[in-house]
Amino acid sequence: MSIKIGNVTLCGNVILAPMAGFSDVAFRRLCRDYGAALTTTEMISAKGLLYNSKKTIDMLRLAPNETPSSVQLFGPDPDDFYNAAQREELAHFDIIDINMGCPAKKVVSNGEGSALMRDFDRAEKIIKAAVAGANGRPVTVKFRAGFYDDDICAEEFASMAEEAGAAAMTVHGRTAEQGYSGFADWDIICRVAQKVNVPVFGNGDVKKNNLKDRLLLTEGVAIGRGAIGNCDIFSLGKKDASKKQMLLTHIRYMTEYFGSRFTAVNIRKHLPYYFAGNKDLKLFRARLNTLEDAEQMNKNRTKLRMSFDFYSNFLHAVSFDRGGVFAV
Repeated sequence: MSIKIGNVTLCGNVILAPMAGFSDVAFRRLCRDYGAALTTTEMISAKGLLYNSKKTIDMLRLAPNETPSSVQLFGPDPDDFYNAAQREELAHFDIIDINMGCPAKKVVSNGEGSALMRDFDRAEKIIKAAVAGANGRPVTVKFRAGFYDDDICAEEFASMAEEAGAAAMTVHGRTAEQGYSGFADWDIICRVAQKVNVPVFGNGDVKKNNLKDRLLLTEGVAIGRGAIGNCDIFSLGKKDASKKQMLLTHIRYMTEYFGSRFTAVNIRKHLPYYFAGNKDLKLFRARLNTLEDAEQMNKNRTKLRMSFDFYSNFLHAVSFDRGGVFAV
C-alpha cells in the first residue's frame, strides 16, 4: 500500500520512527534493506543546525537507499525552524518532520519536544514557520496522546497541526507523563486518524505479532523500539532473516560510516535487542564492554566466545581487514 505525503509518495505504509541514539544512518540503512518505506534521522536541533555544529551536520548523512528521505528537527523557536528548513544541508531531504513528542526531561525543560503539547500557539507557529521555509516540501509532525495523563488532547492538537499545514502526522499512544511506561492507547490514535484528512501513522508497542492488526487501525504504522534488533519486522514476514546476518550487516554498516572504535563501543546498546531472552547475554556484554575497538574485539574472540551456537558463530564470523573495517 502506497501513501502520499504532500508531493512525496511512499511505496509502503510501515516506516521507522526516529529514535535518539539509535536511528543513525547505519541503522536506517539496515531498516531500508528490510523494507521500511521511510526512515527519519535522529532528532536534529534546529538551532544547532544554524550554528553549523559539526555533530549536528554529521547526523544528516543519508544512506544510498534512503529515498525518499526525512529529517526530524526539534526546538522551541519558530524562527529557527524557518531558517533551518532553508539551510543547504537540508536541501537533499524530501520531508521535514517536527518532534513534538519527546518526553525527555532535558528536552521538555527547554520548551521543546512534548512540551509543545502544552503550548498550542507556539506549536502552531513552529509548524507554519517550517512549512514556510520548506519550499514546497511536506512537513510532518510527531506527537503524543497528550502531555498530562488527565489531559488527552491529541485530537485537538492534530486538528491544529493539519490547519497549520502538516502533511502527515505520527501519533504515539502514550502521554509525555507516561514516558515509555504502561501501554500505548491505540483508541486515541484511531480517533486522531478519524479526525484529520492527512495520513496518520500509529506508533507505540508495535511488534511482529501485532503489526498486521495495527495496520487495520490506521493508514500507516511507525515502528520505533520494536525494530531494534528486529529490522525484518518491516518485511511483514516476506523476508526470512537470520538474527546473525542482521547483526553482522549492522556491524558492517556502522564501521563503514563511523569507524572501528565507535562501532565496538556503540554496538553494545543494540545487543540486548538482538539477543533478547538469552540468559548468557549479561556475561557476554560484561566481557565485550572491556574492549575499546574492533582490533581488541578481534584479538579476544576466544575469550568472548560462549558455549552456545549463536555467540560462537557471531564471533567466529566477525573479522577485520587491516583498516579496522568489519568484513562479514
